[in-house]
Amino acid sequence: MPTRLERSTIQGLSIIVLTSALLLLVGCQFNPLKPRSAVPATSAAPESACAANCDIAKTQCEERQQLREQLCQEQAARLQNDTTPCNTTTNPLCPQPTACLGEDMGLCRVQHEECLTRCANTPARASVTHQAES
Repeated sequence: MPTRLERSTIQGLSIIVLTSALLLLVGCQFNPLKPRSAVPATSAAPESACAANCDIAKTQCEERQQLREQLCQEQAARLQNDTTPCNTTTNPLCPQPTACLGEDMGLCRVQHEECLTRCANTPARASVTHQAES
């Protein structure tokens, strides 16, 4: 009787693993309910997609900067509120609060501008290459 339970458990796990693998392979690629776009792709579509990717990257950069600053502020507050005595002469690894640098949104802005410049230059390079091949 224990072997039947083990077999059924193994079969059940096998089905779960195979189903999971199938879902991972198919993923979001196949969605029969997703409406298809009736608008054909134009030459501006890659540029707008590239610009959209740049906007997403800028948003993510800003979120990272905000999170970095938030974590720094939390760590500084935690170290300031720590009542454990800390002697740096006997314990060189004793954490000391440091000043937070603040959010550096200028970095995100520069990266965004560079990304948009690459988007603008990419189709021009492709058309020049295509004309050279003709």
